[in-house]
Amino acid sequence: MKISRCFLFVLVNMMMTLSCAGDRLPQARWTLIDNYAGDGYSHSRLTIVNQTAQPLGSDWELFFNQFSTKIRLDSLCPLDVELISTGYFRVRPNERYVAIAAGDSLSVDIFEHRVMQGVSFLPKGAHWVFGGNRLQPFAANMIIDPMEAPQTRAGGNAYPTAEKVYAFNQTVNAVGDALTAADYDIFPAPKQVSVNNNYTDLRQGVYIDVRRGLPAVHRRAANYISRAFEQRGIAVRQGAKVLIRLHISADGSLGKNPEAYTMRVEDGSISLVGNSNAGLLNAAKTLVAAVDHSKDYRLQNAVISDEPDFNYRGFMLDIARNFQPLDSIKRIVDLLAYYKINTLQFHFTDDEAWRVEIPALPELTAVGARRGCTLDESDFLAQVYAGNGDPNDLTQSANGYLTTAEMSELLAYAHERGIRVIPEIETPGHARAAIVAMKARKNQHPAERQYIIWDEKAASQLRSVQGYRGNVLNVAADDVYLFIDTVVATLQQIYRDAGLTLDVVHLGGDEVAMGVWEQSPDVQALMAREGLQNTHAVSEYYISRISKTLAQRGIRIEGWQEIGMNHSADFNSRLLPNVAGVNAWSTLGRHSEVTYRLANDGYPVILSNVTNFYMDMAYSWHQAEPGLHWGGKVDEFDAWSAVPYNIYASVRTLVDGTPVDVATAANGKTPLERPENIIGVQGQLWTETLTSGTYGESNAPRVQYMLLPKLFGLAERGWNARPEWAENLADTAAYLDARRQYNLKIGTRELPLMQRLGYNFRVAPPGIVIDLSGNLLINGAYPEMLLTYTLDGSEPTEQSPVWSAPVPLDDAQTSVIKARAFYLGKSSTTTLLFP
Repeated sequence: MKISRCFLFVLVNMMMTLSCAGDRLPQARWTLIDNYAGDGYSHSRLTIVNQTAQPLGSDWELFFNQFSTKIRLDSLCPLDVELISTGYFRVRPNERYVAIAAGDSLSVDIFEHRVMQGVSFLPKGAHWVFGGNRLQPFAANMIIDPMEAPQTRAGGNAYPTAEKVYAFNQTVNAVGDALTAADYDIFPAPKQVSVNNNYTDLRQGVYIDVRRGLPAVHRRAANYISRAFEQRGIAVRQGAKVLIRLHISADGSLGKNPEAYTMRVEDGSISLVGNSNAGLLNAAKTLVAAVDHSKDYRLQNAVISDEPDFNYRGFMLDIARNFQPLDSIKRIVDLLAYYKINTLQFHFTDDEAWRVEIPALPELTAVGARRGCTLDESDFLAQVYAGNGDPNDLTQSANGYLTTAEMSELLAYAHERGIRVIPEIETPGHARAAIVAMKARKNQHPAERQYIIWDEKAASQLRSVQGYRGNVLNVAADDVYLFIDTVVATLQQIYRDAGLTLDVVHLGGDEVAMGVWEQSPDVQALMAREGLQNTHAVSEYYISRISKTLAQRGIRIEGWQEIGMNHSADFNSRLLPNVAGVNAWSTLGRHSEVTYRLANDGYPVILSNVTNFYMDMAYSWHQAEPGLHWGGKVDEFDAWSAVPYNIYASVRTLVDGTPVDVATAANGKTPLERPENIIGVQGQLWTETLTSGTYGESNAPRVQYMLLPKLFGLAERGWNARPEWAENLADTAAYLDARRQYNLKIGTRELPLMQRLGYNFRVAPPGIVIDLSGNLLINGAYPEMLLTYTLDGSEPTEQSPVWSAPVPLDDAQTSVIKARAFYLGKSSTTTLLFP
């Protein structure tokens, strides 16, 4: 075995035993040796095994993806590692490489200047290229040796040690806990419910009153009930015993909230009254949810009066980073509608891809919706995040887009379920996919209309936050505004085809690479011509110009918090009439006051807290949990713990796990002077880590895993923005009791429902301690979980010993105790205790 030491900031990770044309491909294996090897380095080992019958010469290349941008090799390493694009690397032999004999291997020790925070930070998406033929890459089956040792320093105090998880589980699932709940204890919780002891039996079917021809405005509610009941085996037929009446109030008795409704369930009769079409649809959703939580579809008689605190209850879905086809998106829409989320911010373009067909600009999808093995991106984008290197493989989440017809179908589907869709066109930063596509247009079709949306004179090598070069639009170029107008014109037509009107477009507006406009000759000329004193004024110029362009089409704008920050009162007064909403996400550190400053300046603020509502953050710092960590961790309790009218009390622990005194967190910080400008909440699901499998396994289960059960907290806080426990933040007991009830509601009611509806979800892990008598204690987050354990270091399965009572360890010698929870056909991550 030949061994060489390489010092890398990146890792290679592959395990491949595929066959191709009768020849076995080389095998690669990656193992984490030490996550803290000193001086901020992690230590891993890559072993390449030549499984072929011939020596493995130097005509191979190995491509892979990883969240990293820096590489360093020592002078003796026989391999070169080259950054092709952000996170996309090529490994290939150099002049020191000696062919690996058949059956032999090459091992290299690898050092990367970062900590592997969890599974999402490991290399993935590897593919081989032989003889320089990048048109025919071969997928590598990526198998990574487990990260056995807990990454305690990765999350600081936040790492979920076995003892910490045990203590937490005790607070949310005490022994003997039970949840006594009515059929109407649903998410989000209705404001006023009065239940009596009688029931309305739906098992023999229902009849929706349409005798006089149901007005069109009632149809969505009627259709929602009909679809749901028929899916559950409840017949909807004329003459059925139970009558459902639908009505829209016109007398003002329900107040001013357009989404208010009442619901009355009496023996054999159900009456739903809404303050508007939206209110009536809310009533229909409450009815369906109550039926789902009833016993054998015998619904408790009750009177309900309800309305949301926020009329904007949103969710942002990113399909740019990793694509999801129409059917998968519809499943998410169904889930959002069920929990009364009424807005979908549709993030379909970013640096990594463009995912909606624009017929006037076919390159946007012909180039921008395809990722694969390339060095120059002349025909498609580089294989960022993960994939097998084939830009035409539509089983990979790297590739794909929605046609205009599919987009129109999605809009109609969402509208029918009470969800409006706001398209997001990321500009002026995060525009790399569009820029690469338009460069290809110029090169491939020079006779057609040119959209030069980049500065051809600029030679900037500056990188964005995500590490991309050349991803900022040239805001000085008229082509940029023509480009956006062309895209928006197409979107308007797609909406019209769906019978809808496009009245809001989200423009992104965030994370323009620092210094890029200073290095743009065109922008510098614009600044001189328009008298713009700095690049902040350039940003104002862009926002103002694009908002005026869209206003001519009857469209207002939304954007991330940057579009509303640090402007003069005069600028705000001119811009605000065209602004429908601003997503304020920064609830970390010194930027935590941004949210209320925006609201106080008059901006309609959508609370998009990274610490509460970024669903791409991992559930915990456990090494097996997928997701990112720059905002810490976000679980179902973080979402539920948000306090919209005291944003500072929404963060209960810092990124490193340090507790926050929420009762005093607002002291000395910007107060909320204009609460009317907090218009709603929104969850965000960025999909950098949510890739499909090597051989095309859908990423839909991964997406659903990140949503559930976090979505319950988002839905609850969007509907009920003033929880009772938040009235006195110093009353810790009230918070803990409410949290315990919330957790039991999730575990005993909502997750079983999600299982019946066919959704994937996360199961919380068990805790482990050894008591003073030397007994092994294990607990779970929900009643009736199956808890298994091992003492020999093996991975617990359902066939492992079951913990149900204290287990004396006596003098048993064990270096690690492992436990897992099994519940509703799902299993948790493995908790490890080192005695």
